[in-house]
Amino acid sequence: MIVLGVHDGHNSGCTLVINGIVISSILEERLTKNKNEVGFPKKSILECMRINKLDFKYIDYVVYSSLYMHSKEKLKQIVNNYSANYLDQIKEKKLIKLKYKSNFEKQKILRIKIIKNLFNISTNKIFFLDHHLCHVAASYYLSDIDKSKKILGISFDGSGDNSSGKVFICNNGNFTEISSTSRHASLGKIYSRVTYLLGMKPWEHEYKVMGLAPYSNPKYTGNIINSTFKKLIKVNEAKLTLIRKTKLSMNYCYEYLCQNLSRQRFDNVSGAIQKFTEQILIKFVKASIKKTKIPNLVLGGGVFMNVKANMLITKLKEVKKIFFMPSCGDESLSMGAALYFYYLKSGDKDLNKSKINNLYFGHEFSKLEEEKVIKKKFKDKSLFKIIKTNLNKNTAKLISNGKVIGRCVGKAEWGARALGNRSILARPDNYLIVDKINQMIKQRDFWMPFAPSILEQHAFKFFEIGSKNHPYFMTLAYQTKNNKFAKLLSAASHIRDKTIRPQLVNKKVNNQYYELINEFYKLTKIPALLNTSFNLHGLPIVNSPSDAANVFLKSGLNGLLLNNFLVLKKF
Repeated sequence: MIVLGVHDGHNSGCTLVINGIVISSILEERLTKNKNEVGFPKKSILECMRINKLDFKYIDYVVYSSLYMHSKEKLKQIVNNYSANYLDQIKEKKLIKLKYKSNFEKQKILRIKIIKNLFNISTNKIFFLDHHLCHVAASYYLSDIDKSKKILGISFDGSGDNSSGKVFICNNGNFTEISSTSRHASLGKIYSRVTYLLGMKPWEHEYKVMGLAPYSNPKYTGNIINSTFKKLIKVNEAKLTLIRKTKLSMNYCYEYLCQNLSRQRFDNVSGAIQKFTEQILIKFVKASIKKTKIPNLVLGGGVFMNVKANMLITKLKEVKKIFFMPSCGDESLSMGAALYFYYLKSGDKDLNKSKINNLYFGHEFSKLEEEKVIKKKFKDKSLFKIIKTNLNKNTAKLISNGKVIGRCVGKAEWGARALGNRSILARPDNYLIVDKINQMIKQRDFWMPFAPSILEQHAFKFFEIGSKNHPYFMTLAYQTKNNKFAKLLSAASHIRDKTIRPQLVNKKVNNQYYELINEFYKLTKIPALLNTSFNLHGLPIVNSPSDAANVFLKSGLNGLLLNNFLVLKKF
């Protein structure tokens, strides 16, 4: 059975599932080169079919991952959406019910038409699933938690299908919804509007707010939480929802935040919204476990992109096992839709077959494709040196000597975080390298940390892993140990609070990346590399060798590592 999952909103993309296995998953941004692309993912769908040599006639079902979706134009109207106030809320309330139903019917017809225009498929093979069900289903099926026992599924995001979060009891593939939080009480919307207020881009720069938070003063953050955020929403422990403490909807809270946060320092505002988010999530998770008596959790939705909050949730004594959907924003919805529908229609009882050990769901490029790029872009031998042998050894030596290398090897990783195959790599022990990388390519804000990729067998030297979750996908932060090894990650950890967002690298999962880090370890006795995404500031992570070559040429990177070539600049 072949199921195509489609997400046509923000962070659009598609997923191809064959007999319960994710075969390919691609984000539209990687092909259009527009960060966090919105709208129907036509290019992704065509690419998934092409790389798997599949004809559309073999698709059994197409499943959209939300019941309702705004138009592409609406999704791009950030200023209008975020600057709305209470007066707008009153006006909108009178129209919302009729408008929502009318728009839903129009959008459903249009979305069916778009698929049918792409390929010939019967209307009765096109389906729509609830937004938050897809979030939880993605985390549930991809997790390694034993599915013969009940698992608690929780989602939180800005909003989707008129809800900003839901709780499900997942039992042998059956999903029972036990609570739903209104979009008007959205924790995610508060965080994104604070992001907007601070002059950053909502739906994209929330991680910058999280990164700035450790620089805040607890004395002032506490005052801001009490005077501003606590007056907006709270946890209803009995009903397992978030509820408003005011008539104000979180869709329209921007003006309120501007008035209440005026003249407050940017770092303290960041610290306050981060701390408030952590308090809400911790209280909610504890209440959910207490009420359901289920200690194993799967979590999804954009709010759980917050690795600092995830760290604190994982530490809760009430939690036995936990799995955070990797890159759990709306980009993960197409996976949840395809997997949920496969099990619904197939009757397959082997629920563990879908669990993942990697996120390399993209395209792997051939030597011929690389040779074309080499001949076209690096033919001037006075400017470039091409190495064809001992690539990992040569790259490790360059990195050990302070060089910064872009790596485009193997299948492209899926999601918002680079996991080695489309990464920029450098020494992790010299903090000066941070400025070097920012100047040559990344242009990141000065307070933002980079992350480490660490050989799994050496991870215990740097932080306590525990048994609840293994950090293969950079889904949560860890506190580094106060020892000599932590200093070896000075350029790949948060300079203020000494936390890291690690990726453990396993030889069985990614042998080539493992060997590169291991060669670096032989030279330096450091079993880790600084790893950041391979992209120019404001653009998506590179996909192809051609993309990688373009970024290499436009930046100050010293080298480019491909599957079969290592390209070095002589200038």
